[in-house]
Amino acid sequence: MRITTALIAIAALSACAAPAGTTSWGKPGVSMADYRLDSGQCIIEASGGGPTQGADASTSNSTNPNQTSDTTGSQGGTNGPAGVSGGGAIVYSGSASPEDANQAAIQVRDRELAAKRAQKLNLERCLASRGYRQFRLTPEQAAHLATLPEGSAERRTYLHSIGSDPEVIKAQGL
Repeated sequence: MRITTALIAIAALSACAAPAGTTSWGKPGVSMADYRLDSGQCIIEASGGGPTQGADASTSNSTNPNQTSDTTGSQGGTNGPAGVSGGGAIVYSGSASPEDANQAAIQVRDRELAAKRAQKLNLERCLASRGYRQFRLTPEQAAHLATLPEGSAERRTYLHSIGSDPEVIKAQGL
């Protein structure tokens, strides 16, 4: 679970593949080693591992990754109206109407989206605190990026090459 979250965050850090409005993060003159180290540490921090906890971040969560909190903050309860169990799976009980189940599913999805937004903000704050700036890719840069497989070394190398260039950050910084 933690690895999947980290891979999703890495993909987010590496910029979207959509050409219109594509952004990334860079720091003038940053080495590839520091670029990768900073992004990895910020990903851990943004996913709830805390600042610079590194490998210990995986122990900060409950031992049961499927356990979730209900609206009162207790562990392992239902996450809303009758019909929704922990972990986001919809389970109809004898007393839950389909409308209640749908409403509960919407509430679960809203919480998931809010958590993703918070994780993105935490990632951005961490990168900014380390001196990184967000910049907009040119249409040519975005088109080239779209040809590189997400998560690939080539994509990472390309983003580093433009994100470490002081002129790119100056001209395209947000």
